[in-house]
Amino acid sequence: MVADMDLSYTDEQQFLREAVRGTLDREAPLSKVREWVLEGDAEQEPALVMAARQGWTGIGVDEARGGQGGSLLELTVLAEELGRAGVPADPLYATLLGTVLLRSSDDPAALALVEAAAEGEAVLALARTGGAPLDAGPAPDGPRTLVLGAPLARTFLDVRDGTVSTYDAASATVTPHRLIDRTRCLGDVVLPAQAGGSFAGASPEQLTDLAAWGAVLVSADALGACQRLLDLTVEYVGQRVQFGVAVGSFQAVKHAASEMLVAIEGTRAAIQYAAWAVGGDVAGASTDAWVAKSRAARMAVLVADKALFLHGAVGYTWEHDLQLLFKRAKSDAALLGGASAYEDRIADALELV
Repeated sequence: MVADMDLSYTDEQQFLREAVRGTLDREAPLSKVREWVLEGDAEQEPALVMAARQGWTGIGVDEARGGQGGSLLELTVLAEELGRAGVPADPLYATLLGTVLLRSSDDPAALALVEAAAEGEAVLALARTGGAPLDAGPAPDGPRTLVLGAPLARTFLDVRDGTVSTYDAASATVTPHRLIDRTRCLGDVVLPAQAGGSFAGASPEQLTDLAAWGAVLVSADALGACQRLLDLTVEYVGQRVQFGVAVGSFQAVKHAASEMLVAIEGTRAAIQYAAWAVGGDVAGASTDAWVAKSRAARMAVLVADKALFLHGAVGYTWEHDLQLLFKRAKSDAALLGGASAYEDRIADALELV
């Protein structure tokens, strides 16, 4: 019964969170992220190398296929910590989603690709636009725009008519996008005429499942960024003094911070439930994923704006770390589709219109 469900994290999931956060605190503090993404050309590869070394590329992949085991709940723990740290994670997310697409195939070549990705030896990307849900419409004949992880991908996966085709990234044309959020890794892709291989089995239902995994994963990333924005804000208003007292004692400031907290915790519950439902193949779980992404998108905008407002002028400066999390939260809100795209899906699922 749903009323009896316990969605609290297990000891293993809590250990995963502590292990990921410990690694990020040591190897990728905000000062290091700033060096990667704000000094000259944005560097995404160091974060991907770190993820492969830590075995994060294998989370969500069965141990029998070379992975670390776990499901979407474990991946949301990982994504929340990566978002909290502002670490460039798009190539990792693209690879993880690629393994979700291929995991049900019995083709030996597909299984070998999953194993290579899980072991950090293959970097995958789905040749689908990053501006809409991953199952949105047929693949275009022209360039695929804003493809998640495209600049660092080694193998592109394309889905047409129930078939997954693979393309060597070296033979594709990739145009990286330079975005305001320098932690993002997106690019336009023109695939070559000849595929390197193909696998059957990408049904519309599997694409919907893939879109649900992507929506929850990005939502968790936004959740982590927003939690860090709240933490930075609470620390700042507790130290900033005006009229002889900390500005955090002002009622208006308390109200704004409370709104941030309520938005974050409500979204956290939606994401955790969606991760459980989607990862467990519960009937109707895709709608739970759409709810999580629509809530996360609106929460990200609200929290980012209030964090910037409560920091005042210092929040606008390039030198302050707030900008890294602010931009990450805002870009997460739009990545793989914004709130309105998912709210339309919720309305369709619930027959509201």
